[in-house]
Amino acid sequence: MKKVFLEKRSLNKIVIVLSSFALGVLIYLLFRSRKLFYYQFIEMIYLDPYVRAIRKIVWVYRKYIPNWVIYSLPDGLWLFSMGVSILHNRYYYKQAQYIFNLIFISIVGVEIFQGIYGGHGTFVGTFDLADVICYIVGYILATVIGYVYWKEKYKGKDIENKNEVLKKERRKILLIVIVFTILGFFPALIN
Repeated sequence: MKKVFLEKRSLNKIVIVLSSFALGVLIYLLFRSRKLFYYQFIEMIYLDPYVRAIRKIVWVYRKYIPNWVIYSLPDGLWLFSMGVSILHNRYYYKQAQYIFNLIFISIVGVEIFQGIYGGHGTFVGTFDLADVICYIVGYILATVIGYVYWKEKYKGKDIENKNEVLKKERRKILLIVIVFTILGFFPALIN
């Protein structure tokens, strides 16, 4: 049997990850400051006039969009896309879930740290309960999607070369964590 370039499960994962992450970036581009990194990137690839035109159109509807959608939802979408990347289509789901749990706890810990030591205008940032709620929802959804897929495809099944599969999955997860960590810092970069 020939191996297909992109199997259906890989294509599903890519669509889920890219669409949720792209929605978060789109919210930044259309409703947040033009001084943020994402907007600078748009200027570098000469899409600025188009994005400005779209911003003018959607700004009319800004008053109907709750603040949590603009300021917290992108964070939850980022965590969700990272979680699906880490958890979906993993033979060693439980090990991947452990890593995702640590990431989730760290992110919520940062929010709590902001509540204790931060505040508006500080380097640490400002605690926002809506951020925490969006993180929790993103975490739960990614976990459920990953678990359901693992249970359906891999739970209780034996595979050859278990050690090789484990090493491969660990390398993939490390790369995913690095990429999403970098992407997670982009919105904080200001011109």
